[in-house]
Amino acid sequence: MTTQISRRSFFARAGAAASLTLLGQTAFQAVPASAASLFVRRNVGGMNAFDPVIAAYRKAVAAMRALPSSDPRSWTYQAAIHGTLAGPPQTAWNTCQHRNYFFWSWHRMYLYWFERICRRMACDDCFALPYWDYNSPSERQLPPMFRDPTSDLFVSQRDPNMNSGAGSLPAWAVNYSAGLAQANFTSASSSLENLPHNQIHVLVGGPGACLNGWMGCVPTAAQDPIFFLHHCNMDRLWNLWLAQGGGRIDPVFDNTWKNTRYTFFDEEGAQVEMTGCEVLRAAQQLHYVYEGEPPQVNDYCLPIIKFPPIIFEKELIVRLPIPPITLGQERISVSVDLKDLKQRLSQLAESKEATVFLELDGVEAERQPGVAWQVYFGPPANTAPLEDSPYYLGAMALFGSGIHAESHDKFEPAHFAFAVNRAILAGFKANQERWTLTFVPSGILVDGKPSQPKVESPVKIASASFAVEIQKPGGETK
Repeated sequence: MTTQISRRSFFARAGAAASLTLLGQTAFQAVPASAASLFVRRNVGGMNAFDPVIAAYRKAVAAMRALPSSDPRSWTYQAAIHGTLAGPPQTAWNTCQHRNYFFWSWHRMYLYWFERICRRMACDDCFALPYWDYNSPSERQLPPMFRDPTSDLFVSQRDPNMNSGAGSLPAWAVNYSAGLAQANFTSASSSLENLPHNQIHVLVGGPGACLNGWMGCVPTAAQDPIFFLHHCNMDRLWNLWLAQGGGRIDPVFDNTWKNTRYTFFDEEGAQVEMTGCEVLRAAQQLHYVYEGEPPQVNDYCLPIIKFPPIIFEKELIVRLPIPPITLGQERISVSVDLKDLKQRLSQLAESKEATVFLELDGVEAERQPGVAWQVYFGPPANTAPLEDSPYYLGAMALFGSGIHAESHDKFEPAHFAFAVNRAILAGFKANQERWTLTFVPSGILVDGKPSQPKVESPVKIASASFAVEIQKPGGETK
């Protein structure tokens, strides 16, 4: 039976969850699950503005905003840990992890310590952050309590249609089935970071990212209170991905992932550190679960395990002989000849152990484009691209990497990968030899109808290629 517990009795029974070390830092120590009851992160879709969770969150946000920006528990400082354009740099600022395999683990750490600060600021020992399940058709609008201009959860720096309630998220922007289908941790994390993660940031932020659309810009995203509900859902997806089984496992065999330390602050304002090994089991180590989720899978960082049960090997098949692509306001299609690759691609696409990816590299823009692009591969000529078509691959949106204006000291172009097994099999069954790679600029729904968003900065794609990821039984590593 899952029960909640006050923060006072939580620490009395669990002991210190973190121990002080030299220089005022705190090193997190896991506590056995039996030592404390669980906090439940509930679905915001089942709440109204008067729900105690929402009232506590409003109170916490107001209290954190009232603190001086130098206080590491303040709203400004906490948001800056994820990203900021301000200076000079402070401890832990701009340390968010995107487009790498730390994405899930870093954001889980960030949410955990932020939630503890909220619990203290709200004077609510039972508070747990809610999550926004935007994949549910009934939750595609911004939650009502975040649209109320009199609420501390409202910010004007969002797409105005999302704030008014006229705007809603389209189904294609929240369909994360492709990411959950990937058995490899890195491939799944990357896919889900693009969709739904990036799509939600860009579509909620809307035009004028950074200045007028906070969610669409890494340095400003965490200033919006909806950010934390969005990332609770992304954290929940990590649990859902693991729960599917089929060889899914966290990178517990990778020393870099396990041992890299990140810095945060606790509810006392003390500096703390955490590693991936300390956030593998949300219920046992961090004492929270999500409302309605299946039983959590418990992975462990055990030194006696020498090799993973399954390994994934990825190799390049071919770089497509197409010129660089520039995405703008209009739909664009590029022709691709697969005649010489038909036999190999067909064999790989039919294999249960192989996933063929269409990879886009060198993707960049000067600033946040403010839109997403739906991506199709192989629709027959003169046919309208449809989201339920086997040729539909997903959507891409830039967030952080690939945007020069947000690069700080080091610019990295973005990379996108889309599984194309289904599209390849459908195309070859139709005896296609000439294929098209199609990009359709897309935005939110307004009054239930697709909008035509303005592209605020063109996107350049340097190259495209096919690669294959093959699943094999594990063995001793050298």
